[in-house]
Amino acid sequence: RFADAAPTHKTTADSVLFLNLAGGPAHLDTLDMKDNLPAETRSEFQAISSKLPGLKICEHLPKLATVIDHFTLIRGISHTSGDHPQGQAYIASGNRPNPAVKYPSYGSVIMKELPGDPDLPPYVAIPQTEWSAGYMGDAFAPFKTNAVPRPGQPFSVRGISPAKGLTVDKIDRREKLLKDLDTRMREVDTNSQLLEALDTFGQRAFSMITSSRTQQAFDVNAEPESIRKLFAADEVSQSLLLGVRLLESGCRFVTVTSQGWDTHLDNFTGHKKLLPPLDAGLTAAMTALKEKGLLDRTLVVAMGEFGRTPKINQNMGRDHYPRANWCLMAGGGVQPGQLIGATDANGSGPTEDTDIHPDDLGASIFHALGIDHHKEYYTKTGRPVSLIPNGRVIKSLFG
Repeated sequence: RFADAAPTHKTTADSVLFLNLAGGPAHLDTLDMKDNLPAETRSEFQAISSKLPGLKICEHLPKLATVIDHFTLIRGISHTSGDHPQGQAYIASGNRPNPAVKYPSYGSVIMKELPGDPDLPPYVAIPQTEWSAGYMGDAFAPFKTNAVPRPGQPFSVRGISPAKGLTVDKIDRREKLLKDLDTRMREVDTNSQLLEALDTFGQRAFSMITSSRTQQAFDVNAEPESIRKLFAADEVSQSLLLGVRLLESGCRFVTVTSQGWDTHLDNFTGHKKLLPPLDAGLTAAMTALKEKGLLDRTLVVAMGEFGRTPKINQNMGRDHYPRANWCLMAGGGVQPGQLIGATDANGSGPTEDTDIHPDDLGASIFHALGIDHHKEYYTKTGRPVSLIPNGRVIKSLFG
């Protein structure tokens, strides 16, 4: 299943759309449903057939069921980081959290390795994220929109849209003043890395706020009606619409965060609300990427930080469960229509022949983009460290 060295096939991806299901969806109630479970673990949801042979999925994912053959589903992903910050840091970077090293998230690495159009933010988080640039420094941090588009309404993003009354001429004068101030600050340099980050941010902010290309990239209302009508009005769908547009414009890494999956209470009620936007949004994004001819160069990833316990608790909820998780991948050279890995009959952990960890997903993401996951960088203290030292490329992902 794993490649000892990087597989030799030609990579096609230069960008990533990552749908982060923050909180952790219940695997047994979504894409890893089981037959004949006892009452204490059995899902309230029915399983329906999908276009991926041999796979039944949750009844609340009917649209995804019709396009899931364009994805490959990886199941039985396991790790030991059972709380949200550590779990999120793990799936954001492909590295188990380590107090000695703060690893950069995928978007920060891609921003460094595959620099794109200077007028566009290469790494965008819709609407927000806790993912960080780690040892790469704040110059490689994500740009957060802090807002989500609404159908038919103007979409304004702070840092992209000039404030009322602020002209390009005024911005230009301020930028010249800042350059003069920057020169003087460097004469009494007290924190070169901070100044470098501020300088990078300043240059990028000036480019973005004065660039018509940037304004256009964030204008979802400029999308053709045929594309806009694919996407429902919910926040996840509209965020994914913006994400697709940004990637088409030249952004490298877009993460869309869907919140609310931490269903310790009323798991089934929570999932009934959360699954329709996931169903509509992910299906629409796949359709739009295909129609725009972007799927070969865009790697699509959807997952949360862990699964949820098979046993239903006294509050009708399911708790954190890093022993069993799933990930959907598509595009970017991924061979579609596969089932990779599995959990046992009870969904309590991976089968004996399944040994997949977030490190391996990370190595595979980088491989799809032509980035060597063993490449060394240096931390702030000068320590050499590989991007993902324990990762293995999942060879079967790429056919």
